[in-house]
Parts: sequence; structure tokens; C-alpha cells
Amino acid sequence: MILAAGRGTRLGALGERVAKVLVEIDGRSLLAHQLDYLAGEGVELVVVNAFHLAEQLIDFAAERDGPPELRVVAEAEPLGTAGGVINALTEFSPEPLLVYYGDVIAREGLAPLSGLHRAQKPVATLAVYHSDQAHAKGVVELEGDRVVGFHEKDASWASGWVNAGVYLIEPSWLAEFPRGEELDFGFDLFPQALKSRRKLIAHRLSTPVLDIGTPGDLETARSRGRSEPS
Repeated sequence: MILAAGRGTRLGALGERVAKVLVEIDGRSLLAHQLDYLAGEGVELVVVNAFHLAEQLIDFAAERDGPPELRVVAEAEPLGTAGGVINALTEFSPEPLLVYYGDVIAREGLAPLSGLHRAQKPVATLAVYHSDQAHAKGVVELEGDRVVGFHEKDASWASGWVNAGVYLIEPSWLAEFPRGEELDFGFDLFPQALKSRRKLIAHRLSTPVLDIGTPGDLETARSRGRSEPS
């Protein structure tokens, strides 16, 4: 599932007129690049949630001829990162669910993330990368592979392992939460999992994901020519 319901406020005026995942990079939309990457990783079905400028995503899906198959689930009200996934659970099988934030491009293969998840059987496996500019991000505190703390946009953390916005999650765990409520992974579900001693683990990426959440980040992505994951 690609999370694409956000208003794109960090993109300023561009985010007001263009759905975040449809911004252009190298002549193609961000979403088109993401779908190509996921198809290359063997993904056959992608569900995108939509709220802000939902009609743009609906039109994009209607015109697209996969793979992967693309479905859009529109939200009447914004449900947050976790609430959006919970709202769309009926679209998926009971197998571990890949969740992918709509403002990132991953450049590493998913096989190590999947292998770690299947071997350790947590409720969720988070992809993380190390950053020396972690103050505005979700910092993941680790002991080995195990997540022992989650600090969402905590300015006291200048560096550390950062949430990459790519997860493998057990749908059975998500189904424990109420559908139709606004819930966030970083502020709600992950801290609650740690409090209740549910197992969360992390897969360390060797390089950061490419984040296009701000105009500066978007211009960096365009100038670097890294729109296609290697």
C-alpha cells in the first residue's frame, strides 16, 4: 500500500494543486516511478489511499495499464498513516503487507526486509537508515534488530536510525485497531506496540531513501537524476 492521502503541505503551492505522489520527476510522476520499482520487486497489487485531490489519483489509475494492478481507496476524511491502511485492509490477503510512504523512493531491494520479517515474526518490520539530520524525522532506537524506542520528530535527537517510511506489517495486528479512526504509525501504533511489548524489528538500509517531501528535496531528486531506483 502506498500512502498518498496527505495534503502535501510541505510542498507549498505545488502541493495545493498537484497530489503529492503525482509530482513530476524526470518527466514522469513520482507514483509511476514507485510503481515501476514495486513491479521490479515482484509486487502484483498496489492500493493507494487518497483524500487531498483524490480525483487526480482516480484519473491516474483509470488511465494506467499495469503491472502492478493499481486500486485507489478514497477517504471521506483523512485517517492518518495507520488509519488509512486499516481502512483498506479488506483489499489485501492475510499475508504480510508492504506499506510505502508516498513521498519516498526506495533504492534497495525488498528481499532482505522480507526475509528478516519472516524469520523473526514481529508485528512489523521497519526499514531504517542512519542520518545525522534526524531532528525532524522519526528516530528508531534499536537493540540489535529489535526496536526499543520510537521518537517521532523529537528535536532532541540530532542523529540516529531514521524511519524510512517502508514497512512490512502483519494485517492481523492492524485489524486489532478500530477502522475509520485517525491513527498514525509514529505517534500511535508503534509506541503502543512497544508499551504492550509487541515485537517490532528494524532492517538497516545501507543508503537513505530519497525523500521528496519538501520543494528542496524534490529539486534535489530531480537534479541528482535518481528517480529510478538502482
